[in-house]
Amino acid sequence: MKKLIKRLIGLIVLAVIVASSAVWYTGYKEYTKLIEESSVQSKMDEVRAYKHYVPYDTIPTFFLDATVAVEDERFYSRNLPIDVQAILRATWVNIKSLSLEQGGSTIPQQVAKNLYLDNSTSFVKKVTEYYLTKDVLKELSKQEILTTYVNIIYYGNGGYGVQHASRNYFELNVWELNEGELSILAGLPQAPSVYDLTQNFDLARQRQKHVLYRLEQSGKINKETADNILKEEIKGYE
Repeated sequence: MKKLIKRLIGLIVLAVIVASSAVWYTGYKEYTKLIEESSVQSKMDEVRAYKHYVPYDTIPTFFLDATVAVEDERFYSRNLPIDVQAILRATWVNIKSLSLEQGGSTIPQQVAKNLYLDNSTSFVKKVTEYYLTKDVLKELSKQEILTTYVNIIYYGNGGYGVQHASRNYFELNVWELNEGELSILAGLPQAPSVYDLTQNFDLARQRQKHVLYRLEQSGKINKETADNILKEEIKGYE
């Protein structure tokens, strides 16, 4: 009986190894195909040609700080494609809440995914995303990655990129917004439909508080500044 159990365990382990190898190989092959079809630099040329693209020096520093604080706090210090700590934390939060409340994707991962992949998920695509993210980190500076992220990520209400979202929600350019409006925008990508200002402004306000709290934790602002930002008018919604 013990020999049979050991044999079954061995077969299960072997099957897992074979399946994992097949997934990894398939994901890698898909990555090489995508890169051969369009390099990272070619994709960047497409992004810069986007109608609503805004360069780094046009985007308020406060907004970029808020984005990093709430989306990927180790963005500047980490050079690996994934953030193991963030994945473990998100998994624990999701288990406790019995939902998919948090994800563990880094900003570079999100850039790679949005440049090359669709929104469907699979183990194969995760492998493909891993290798694409390695290329993104290798070929682009952190400034380029962050600029790309805020120019291509979805902010809800049909707005792709922060400039498009700013025009959609406030009829203003992103550099014309106050810090209250900027901190609200920075919180939208986690769940764009949920926090859409035109549909769920109160929820967006709650998310804004979390963004400001993360900015406090990162040392970019203090409690008094956060409280003052919360008092700023959100044009068209208050």
